[in-house]
Amino acid sequence: MSPTWDLFIIIFFIIAIVFGIAMGRERSMVGLIAAYIGLVVSNIGGNALYAALGGQASAQLGSTISLTATTSPFFIKAGIFVLILVLLIIKGDFLKRAVTSHAGVGSIIASGLYSFLNAGIIITALVSFLSDSQRTDLLTQSSYINLIQQYQVWWMVLPVILMIILGFKEKEE
Repeated sequence: MSPTWDLFIIIFFIIAIVFGIAMGRERSMVGLIAAYIGLVVSNIGGNALYAALGGQASAQLGSTISLTATTSPFFIKAGIFVLILVLLIIKGDFLKRAVTSHAGVGSIIASGLYSFLNAGIIITALVSFLSDSQRTDLLTQSSYINLIQQYQVWWMVLPVILMIILGFKEKEE
């Protein structure tokens, strides 16, 4: 029996939730906002960079060394996405301060919810970077990725709704 994409997706969600709870609510929200920003920037910037490179990833080091490797838009977009995600999570203190800190079980549950939604956004973003044929192949191989893609609008909307609801709740405390 070999591992499937569904197993990978389940493990990814579990790791994301545990990591998010360990990071705390503020850092989980920073990660969520970083995923939104990474999604937008990588989709727009990735297409532009891919077009500018003529469908190839290349780099010129001085006047003598040139590196070129044909690649797909997926790798450029995924690279930009991961870079932005990591940088914003590491240097996202300005976002962390914008969120009120909380304690107790409610904070753990909120961290878990934000992390779960963040994992869904990350999967949605990475799948959106694939070409149509690659995406179709992946969707036939994984029922979980298919389900995540089917409700991709909710992955984008639910975190905002959760932030609004919890924002009103915080004012009551």
